[in-house]
Order: sequence, then C-alpha cells, then structure tokens
Amino acid sequence: MSISIVVPVYNEEDCLKECFLQITETFKNSDYELIFVNDGSTDNSHQIILELIEKNQKIKYAFYEKNKGYSGAIREGFKMSENDFVSFLDADLQYPPQDLFKMYGYAKENNLDFVMGSPIKKIKYNSPLRKIMSFIYNAYISLLFDIKVKDHNSLKLMRRKYLEKINFRYGYGMIEIETLLGFKMQGVPVITYPINVQKRIAGKSKCSLKITYRTVIDCLKLRFSKNKLIKNG
Repeated sequence: MSISIVVPVYNEEDCLKECFLQITETFKNSDYELIFVNDGSTDNSHQIILELIEKNQKIKYAFYEKNKGYSGAIREGFKMSENDFVSFLDADLQYPPQDLFKMYGYAKENNLDFVMGSPIKKIKYNSPLRKIMSFIYNAYISLLFDIKVKDHNSLKLMRRKYLEKINFRYGYGMIEIETLLGFKMQGVPVITYPINVQKRIAGKSKCSLKITYRTVIDCLKLRFSKNKLIKNG
C-alpha cells in the first residue's frame, strides 16, 4: 500500500519547512509521495519548496501564478497523485501528520476505502462565533446530504480508485463536501477515526464570509445536481 499527501500552498512561507519535516519524518518508513501545489503564492513559498525538493525526491510540485482557490489546488494535487491512498493536509498542520499516519495504518489493517477524522480534542482558542458558525454549517450539510459526521471538513483518507470517479465541479471549500458525498454515492462506508485538532504552527485562517457564503450556496446547488457528481463509465 502507498499514500499520496497533497499540500495546497498559498503564502505559507512560515509553515512550509516545519510541514515538510513533520510529514517526511512521520512517513519515512512508508511508501509515500508528497505533493505541493503552489496556488499563486506571492511570498517566498516557491523558493522554499524548490529547496525542499533538493532534499527529498519523493516531492512532486505544481506551481501556477494565478490563484485558483483551495479546491482548485487540491484537485490539481489529486490529478498528480499515483498511490493507492490520497489525503490532503493544510500547510499550517491543524491536523497532525501523526494522526494521518494512524488513519493510514487503520485503513490498511482493516481494508478500508475511506477514513475520516473525528475530532476528539479541538483547539480552545476558537471564538464563540466561530463555534456557532461551525455548528450551523455541519447541521446544514447533514440536513442536505444525510451524512452524519462530527465535522464534514475534517481530515480525509481516500482510496484513489474511487476518488478518480468523482466529477469535481465547484470551487472555494467545496472539495470537502464533493469528496465526502462522492464516496457515499459510490456505496463506500464513511468510517471515522479519532484525531486531534491543534493550533496552527503559523499563519491564519483563510476562511472568510465570502467563502462561507459561496460554500453554502454551492452546497445547495450540489444537492439538486448530485446525479452529475459521479463520472459515467
């Protein structure tokens, strides 16, 4: 078994070296590939990644000057992936690579196709407003798609052969929902595994009211066009 780890990058110069160190150290005895997708960064991210590539031949790298958004960057990483399992981690490492490694071992041991992190310890610095918005968002997704999990945007580990059958069409943060619903529509059980959510090693959230609004609208569109989510043939 092997794993592809996609890391979308947008102005992550303060995170990249630590992100690289933690992922490569955690998976050093595994068959893995690390895919950085530089989504139009304007800081020093590009040069840092080039330096990291010199240290590790398991790195793949895509760079484009125009920002395509979070979902677009991850989709690019999916296209580049070649291993049995695929996951994506944000460069700020709110989800520890060590927990992804445990999920990967759990999937291999139990011959699973989709494993999703279920947060057992969340960061304490989230504002009350952020917690309320998260609760409403997850309730909204559960109502629309009848998927009962604690956090629909949580860490995901996916068998690539099923991932390749999903017809991704939306931007912003919709990659989370399209993957989750895409596996459900293929009859793949959503198996959860306990994980931690930690404070960002650097940087700040790139979520905004605009992204939240667009995601809410796009989820509604997806609800009434989900028959197009799985590719034919």
